[in-house]
Amino acid sequence: MSDASHEQIAQAETLKNAKTLVVNDLVKHFPAGRSGFGVKANKQWVKAVDGVSFDIAPGETLGLVGESGCGKSTIAKLILRLEDPTSGSIKFEGREITDLKGDQLKDYRRSVQAVFQDPYSSLSPRMRVHDIVAEGLRIHTDYSKSDVRTRVNDVLALAGLSPDVGRLYPHEFSGGQRQRIAIAKALVLDTKMLILDEAVSALDVSIRAQIITLLKDLQQDLGIAYLYIGHDLATVGHLSDRVMVMYLGRVLELDDSIELVRNPKHPYTEALFAAALPSNPDHIGDTSEQPNAEVPTALAPPTGCHFHPRCQQSMEHCSTHFPQEVKLTGGRRISCHLYPGD
Repeated sequence: MSDASHEQIAQAETLKNAKTLVVNDLVKHFPAGRSGFGVKANKQWVKAVDGVSFDIAPGETLGLVGESGCGKSTIAKLILRLEDPTSGSIKFEGREITDLKGDQLKDYRRSVQAVFQDPYSSLSPRMRVHDIVAEGLRIHTDYSKSDVRTRVNDVLALAGLSPDVGRLYPHEFSGGQRQRIAIAKALVLDTKMLILDEAVSALDVSIRAQIITLLKDLQQDLGIAYLYIGHDLATVGHLSDRVMVMYLGRVLELDDSIELVRNPKHPYTEALFAAALPSNPDHIGDTSEQPNAEVPTALAPPTGCHFHPRCQQSMEHCSTHFPQEVKLTGGRRISCHLYPGD
């Protein structure tokens, strides 16, 4: 066998085993403060994302949870290249995306798509469904009209819709049907990864279950990677293979979704799940597990562990030293002084 053949086999094996997305030490700080009357304000920074690392494999769903302001949406914008990182690395299928430009960036945008919370806002009210779904094909491909029509009909069928809906407008559909249209629009290209930003939270419970089932079936059939961002912890736990918990720009815990829901380790994760998923309805009013105080601002996060002012298990050094991330049994990642590691 020639050297070229060996190289091709090695490259194929690398791609086979590669993660769809690898994020390493990702940082995004936004400037804050204004200048006025000729006086320059002291420069401050909102630390929206502050050293986040994770990966997603093909066909895997990573859930991302945390209170408002923790950095979830900023991470989505960084992956979608709607924002540029302050520092850190984002690799998609082994290729760094933070410096992509021109045709390379265009190719990347074909592969990574987003489905948002409100399908009505993300679909143009002036366009028919066929044109909405076909828009990506017209931008990124040189398909003929016949090929475009065939592809649009195919993805509408994947999303559980009839080709006949192509002549209608978004306002003629229910919320669940509009979300199916948004999913078809996201899948019409050679999509390898979907960012689902609260993609079912605006839907009724019964419709939400249908869309979750659809997303699971599509993932199984197409091998797409999902990053699912949500506040509804029951939905996140059900849809995700792993769950990552963020607080003020940092990852506090990451593990298999079933293990994380059953046995959260970090005090913040415990409080988050206890408040959202009470094991006994009689305990809904019990605030003993809920965190103290209000959420601090990312403009001036607390020193040490950012969660320590609200933590009922806080120790003296929690206020001075941010805990190093450690791996527990089973591969769980956690940043907490209660688990100092070896």
